[in-house]
Amino acid sequence: MKSFSVVLLALAISGCTTKYAHVEFDGTAKGVKSGVFIVKDHSKNSLYGVNIKDGKFHIESKVLEVPGYYVMDITDDANSREQHNPFEIYLEDGKYTIEAEADKLANYPKITAPSSATQQQLTAFYTMVDQMNGDLNQKLAELNAKVNSKASDALPKDQFNALLNSVSELEGKKYGIVERAFEKYVTENPQNTIGAHVMLRQDYESDPVFYNKIYQKFSPVVKATEDGKEIGDKLSKLIKLVPGHEAPPIAGKLISGKPFDPKGMHKKIFLIDFWRAGNQIARINHAEIKTMLKDLGKGGFEVISVSMDTKRDWWTTAVDEDKITWTQVSDLKGDDSPNTQNWSLTRLPRYDLVDGNWHIIERDITFSQVYLEVQQYLKKHP
Repeated sequence: MKSFSVVLLALAISGCTTKYAHVEFDGTAKGVKSGVFIVKDHSKNSLYGVNIKDGKFHIESKVLEVPGYYVMDITDDANSREQHNPFEIYLEDGKYTIEAEADKLANYPKITAPSSATQQQLTAFYTMVDQMNGDLNQKLAELNAKVNSKASDALPKDQFNALLNSVSELEGKKYGIVERAFEKYVTENPQNTIGAHVMLRQDYESDPVFYNKIYQKFSPVVKATEDGKEIGDKLSKLIKLVPGHEAPPIAGKLISGKPFDPKGMHKKIFLIDFWRAGNQIARINHAEIKTMLKDLGKGGFEVISVSMDTKRDWWTTAVDEDKITWTQVSDLKGDDSPNTQNWSLTRLPRYDLVDGNWHIIERDITFSQVYLEVQQYLKKHP
């Protein structure tokens, strides 16, 4: 009994000596007389915060339960309508020195964290983005502040629209800068450890060829991370959906139970319609598809609807209700269907165009584009 008590005591002592990481913040915000410094998790829960007084702020050493990526922001009470996105920060055990300026709050602050190599890389990357942006961030923040100000309510309609157009123009100039900066950063720093995390926050699925070139520059260590594996897996599938590539097979059988084989359909162009019986938008669009087939079907256009349902009666009932006469396919596996991964489905309905040789023409196009795209394709391929 005595030895058992000693073991319990030892376990209790070891449990009480768990060492947590601690973080300390020391910062300056030049020109900010009164404001707020705050750190949140990605669920927007506040973790650390303090008021800024006369351009300075400080948070004594606090427990950090989980090292990792967080979000921080610095605001100026004197310019509360100024808008910018919060900044990413990587927290681990150590002290963080942060420097910002009132007239450049839209730019990534200078963050010095000698004990965090990851944060040093984040600072280098986002500083590169700001350098390539020039003064666009601040100009955009100032314009957005004007749009949201009380004074804008009194502006004539034409002047207010001109203000909105100016915002759109600046946003257009910013388009693609982050992507180019990311490519430059990875090329110059191939041994970085943040690449996969940063890419995961970008719209890499919209341009898999561009991002795959960057991904191939990642070190084996980065590719082996959880983020790296996720991106690598998605890119390997997305790259096969680039226009000109052979389209993936469609898993499933016809509504009659017979095997599905698109090669026996002998059409010039196919619309692949991924849908689900419970999706109202998809059901409404089926009425429009009937019109498309009536207008373009004789020219070599055909539709293949792929149901992502899990119950046969849901699928067949919807087909009957929508009076669908074109090809219907399903494996009744829902999101677990191979079609989800092979076609990189992230939402429904989804529309792809495939040619008669089963090669991708366009992937993930809006429904409003379908008619014109098909019409133009048939004109080029009489």
